[in-house]
Amino acid sequence: MAQYPSEFQSGGGFEPVTPDVFFSLPPMLVAGFLLLLVLVMVLTWFARDLFGRNDPDAAEVIWTAINAACQSAMAANSDQLLARAKALRETINARLGPVLTLTGDFNKPLAVLDKAITGKTTDERAAKTAGGACTPHLTVLQNSQIVVEGKDSAAPPAADSARSSPPATDRDMTDAERASALRSAIGAFHDHWSHRALRVGELRRARRALCHTAPFKSVAHH
Repeated sequence: MAQYPSEFQSGGGFEPVTPDVFFSLPPMLVAGFLLLLVLVMVLTWFARDLFGRNDPDAAEVIWTAINAACQSAMAANSDQLLARAKALRETINARLGPVLTLTGDFNKPLAVLDKAITGKTTDERAAKTAGGACTPHLTVLQNSQIVVEGKDSAAPPAADSARSSPPATDRDMTDAERASALRSAIGAFHDHWSHRALRVGELRRARRALCHTAPFKSVAHH
């Protein structure tokens, strides 16, 4: 049987051609899209720093945590009282420690400044004579009788009074005294902290004051 040459000659294997598109998009368009995405991310980062971060309001969380520790201390029996009082103090320090440090060191010179602004001071001489104490005038007669002249002759001389009253010194409380002092202090703190709306409002105002960076309008004083 005769064989005839094929009319179609194979030209060899096919070679793949690199496409000019990526996911059916031109490469330049994809690069532009990625660049735009990076630009949006950078602008979002700067906008968050410019307009403030969306931090959660911690006032309610702080009040709730301290109130829970206070309620626990209020309900403690004598054996648990000291431990729960310490836990209350540790909770306060953990939540508001830096604030208490700021106000504690800040209020002392601030009180001196306020007193100087008001222009009022304490008259030391008036304070000494306000209690009825005065320097008696002694007259010694020839028969050794002593006549005391003064506004308050019953008051002893200051030196004798100082010698009769030794300086107070610290001492350790008894267990009963300590338990009574702890319950009184915890109760006083509870009376103050239990006003939720007032305390939460104070916490929020303090936070706003610490975060406020814009200048305040100065008030002219005459």
